[in-house]
Amino acid sequence: MMEAVAELVMTGAATVVAAMATDAWQSARTRAAALFGRGDEERRDLAAARLDRAAAEVEAADPAERDEVRQRVAAAWQVRLVDLLDDHPEAEAELRRVIEELSGRLPAAQQSWVQHITARGQGSVAQGVMFGTIINHRKEPE
Repeated sequence: MMEAVAELVMTGAATVVAAMATDAWQSARTRAAALFGRGDEERRDLAAARLDRAAAEVEAADPAERDEVRQRVAAAWQVRLVDLLDDHPEAEAELRRVIEELSGRLPAAQQSWVQHITARGQGSVAQGVMFGTIINHRKEPE
């Protein structure tokens, strides 16, 4: 069960952050702020302000570094989403709806993500997959 929630918050954070600096941003901002607000105007406004700061950071990033900045910002929003779902488990269904709605509005380049995982040392293995394929590259022993 925890794996499903972890996958959900990773996808949720990645989707909202992917919308930053795109035409889908205002819709993503509104939906995410409402999700975090849980009907409380002050909490909604606080979430909107945090989202605006994060979006400004993404937008200000050099285009060559924008993906790296998005990853860092997404990690912070993953933590916030975990906290939200811990406090409000009923928000899980709404988060799923937000992800579904926003995913279709993202530019094609923002609808997929590539993750690179590196393991070092003898016998090390590191893998990760979300809705995709794992490709393993193995270095032959010397």
